[in-house]
Amino acid sequence: MRKYEILYRHFDMPPEYRGYTLRWANDKAQAVKHLCPVKPSKDGYGTTKKGARIQILEVNEVPTSE
Repeated sequence: MRKYEILYRHFDMPPEYRGYTLRWANDKAQAVKHLCPVKPSKDGYGTTKKGARIQILEVNEVPTSE
């Protein structure tokens, strides 16, 4: 498994707020699916498990030392 960092914009927060989370997954799509159960649109807009609207800004793989 790989570690991914996800940067997102949360629409229930102030406009300058940027959320950040780390997720373990096999690929980028699975990492995003941990945050949004339904696949986000082409523009990155999606809904979280609790119904909040977010926009995925970046998904980056984090190098791990093994």
